[in-house]
Amino acid sequence: GKSKTKENRQSIINPDWNFEKMGIGGLDKEFSDIFRRAFASRVFPPEIVEQMGCKHVKGILLYGPPGCGKTLMARQIGKMLNAREPKVVNGPEILNKYVGESEANIRKLFADAEEEQRRLGANSGVHIIIFDEIDAICKQRGSMAGSTGVHDTVVNQLLSKIDGVEQLNNILVIGMTNRPDLIDEALLRPGRLEVKMEIGLPDEKGRFQILHIHTVRMREHQLLAEDVDIAELAVETKNFSGAELEGLVRAAQSTAMNRHIKASNKVEVDMEKAESLRVTRGDFFASLENDIKPAFGTNQEDYASYIMNGIIKWGDPVTRVLDDGELLVQQTKNSDRTPLVSVLLEGPPHSGKTALAAKIAEESNFPFIKICSPDKMIGFSETAKCQAMKKIFDDAYKSQLSCVVVDDIERLLDYVPIGPRFSNLVLQALLVLLKKAPPQGRKLLIIGTTSRKDVLQEMEMLNAFSTTIHVPNIATGEQLMEALELLGNFKDKERSTIAQNVKGKPVWIGIKKLLMLIEMSLQV
Repeated sequence: GKSKTKENRQSIINPDWNFEKMGIGGLDKEFSDIFRRAFASRVFPPEIVEQMGCKHVKGILLYGPPGCGKTLMARQIGKMLNAREPKVVNGPEILNKYVGESEANIRKLFADAEEEQRRLGANSGVHIIIFDEIDAICKQRGSMAGSTGVHDTVVNQLLSKIDGVEQLNNILVIGMTNRPDLIDEALLRPGRLEVKMEIGLPDEKGRFQILHIHTVRMREHQLLAEDVDIAELAVETKNFSGAELEGLVRAAQSTAMNRHIKASNKVEVDMEKAESLRVTRGDFFASLENDIKPAFGTNQEDYASYIMNGIIKWGDPVTRVLDDGELLVQQTKNSDRTPLVSVLLEGPPHSGKTALAAKIAEESNFPFIKICSPDKMIGFSETAKCQAMKKIFDDAYKSQLSCVVVDDIERLLDYVPIGPRFSNLVLQALLVLLKKAPPQGRKLLIIGTTSRKDVLQEMEMLNAFSTTIHVPNIATGEQLMEALELLGNFKDKERSTIAQNVKGKPVWIGIKKLLMLIEMSLQV
C-alpha cells in the first residue's frame, strides 16, 4: 500500500516554478513566512504528516494598505502550487438577493474539494480559494444594525466549511483585506485563517526590487538611459506602495514617449526620433514631481498654505521654538526608547503657532506629514470627527517615520467659553490618540497648537503631551523693528519714524496681526 501511495502522489510544488521570476518585490520575508507556515507540511509525504499527527494550515489572511501586493501574492501562491487553477472570488459576488443563495454560493466553492477528498482521501490535491475583499462578507456577526442577518449566515457557512464537523484537509483559503478590524474574530482563530500576514509599504530594499522588476524589460531592450539609477529612485520614493511605483514607471514612460510625438494637424509619431527613444532620469523625476504622489506620503499643499509668508524670525523666542522643534525631530528619528514624541505649541492668538508647527514638520523631511485641522471637519458630527482623526493616525502608523500636526485643538473640541461646553467624545478620542504608541519599528511626532492653554489644563490634556513650548507675541519695540526690517515693506525714513514712536515702549502684537495691519497701511 505505501509504495502505491508514493507513486500516486504528485509533487505539490509546480516543477516549472522559479522563485527568482516571481515578480514580487519587497516581500521576501513575508513569502518565506507563508511558505513555512502553510506549505512546509504539504511538501512532505502524507504518511510522515500522518505519523506526526500534523494538520495542514487551511487559511491565510493577507492584510495591509491598498496597492502593496496582496492580490499579487495570492496569485503567485496559486501559480507556485501544482494544484488546480485557484478559484478567485470577489467578496461581494457571493451575496445574492434571494434567501439562502449566498450560503449556497459558499457551499459551491467547496464542493469540488469535498468530492475529491471523499474519492482520494490523503492523496487529494490542494484546492485554493482566494477571497478578495473578504471583509465584505465576513463582518462581525451582529454588527449590522437593522440587517436581515444575511451577512451573519454567510459567515456561519464559511466557518463551518473551513473547519466544521466534516473537516476538509485539502483546502487552502486565502483572504485579502485592507480592513482586518472588520472581520469576525471566529474566522481568525487557528484552524481557519490562522496565518495572518501584514503586507505593508515596502522599505528601501523592497522599493529597489519593485522598480527593478518594472524596468527589467526596458533594460533588456536598451530603452532605459544610462543615467537612471534605480537605487537613487528607491531612496526618493519613500512611502510609495508597489502599485504607486508601477504607476511612476508608467508615467516616466509616457513622458519619454510624449517627446517623440509630433502634434501638428494630426497626432503622429516621429519615427526617426522614435528609434532613439530612451526613458531618462529626468523623466522619472518629472513624474515624481508632477504625476505620482503616494497615498501615505506628504501633500505639500497641505502645509504650504500655512507658511505662505515664510517664517519671520523677529527675535530669540522664534529661533528658540524652531531649535526646540529640531531637537524633538532628532529625538523622534534617533531614539528607540521614545517612539512617540508629542509637543504642544501654546501662546496667544495670531502669534504664528500653526506656521511654526508646519515649518518644524516641513524641516523634519519625514516621509509622512499630515495636518489634522478643524477647517477640514466643518459640519462633521462628533463621531465623524473621531473617525477622521483616527484615520489620520492609523495612516501615520503605516509609515516608518510620521509627523501629525493637530492644529487649533480647542476648535477641534468645539470649545466655547459660554456655558462652557465642549465635545467630550472628541476630547476622549484625542487623549487616547495622543498617548497611543505607534507599532514596533514605527516612530511618530505629534505637534499640537492651542491658544487656550488654561482650558486644556482643566481638561487634563497637557499631561498627554511630552513637552510644552510657549510661542509669545512681539513684546518690545526692538522686536517690532526687527520684524518690519525683515518684511521690508517700509522705507528707511518710515522705519526710523516708527522706531522713535515705539522705542522703549512695551508692545503686544501677534505676527499675523502685524502682517494684516501692514498690508492695510499699504493700501492707504
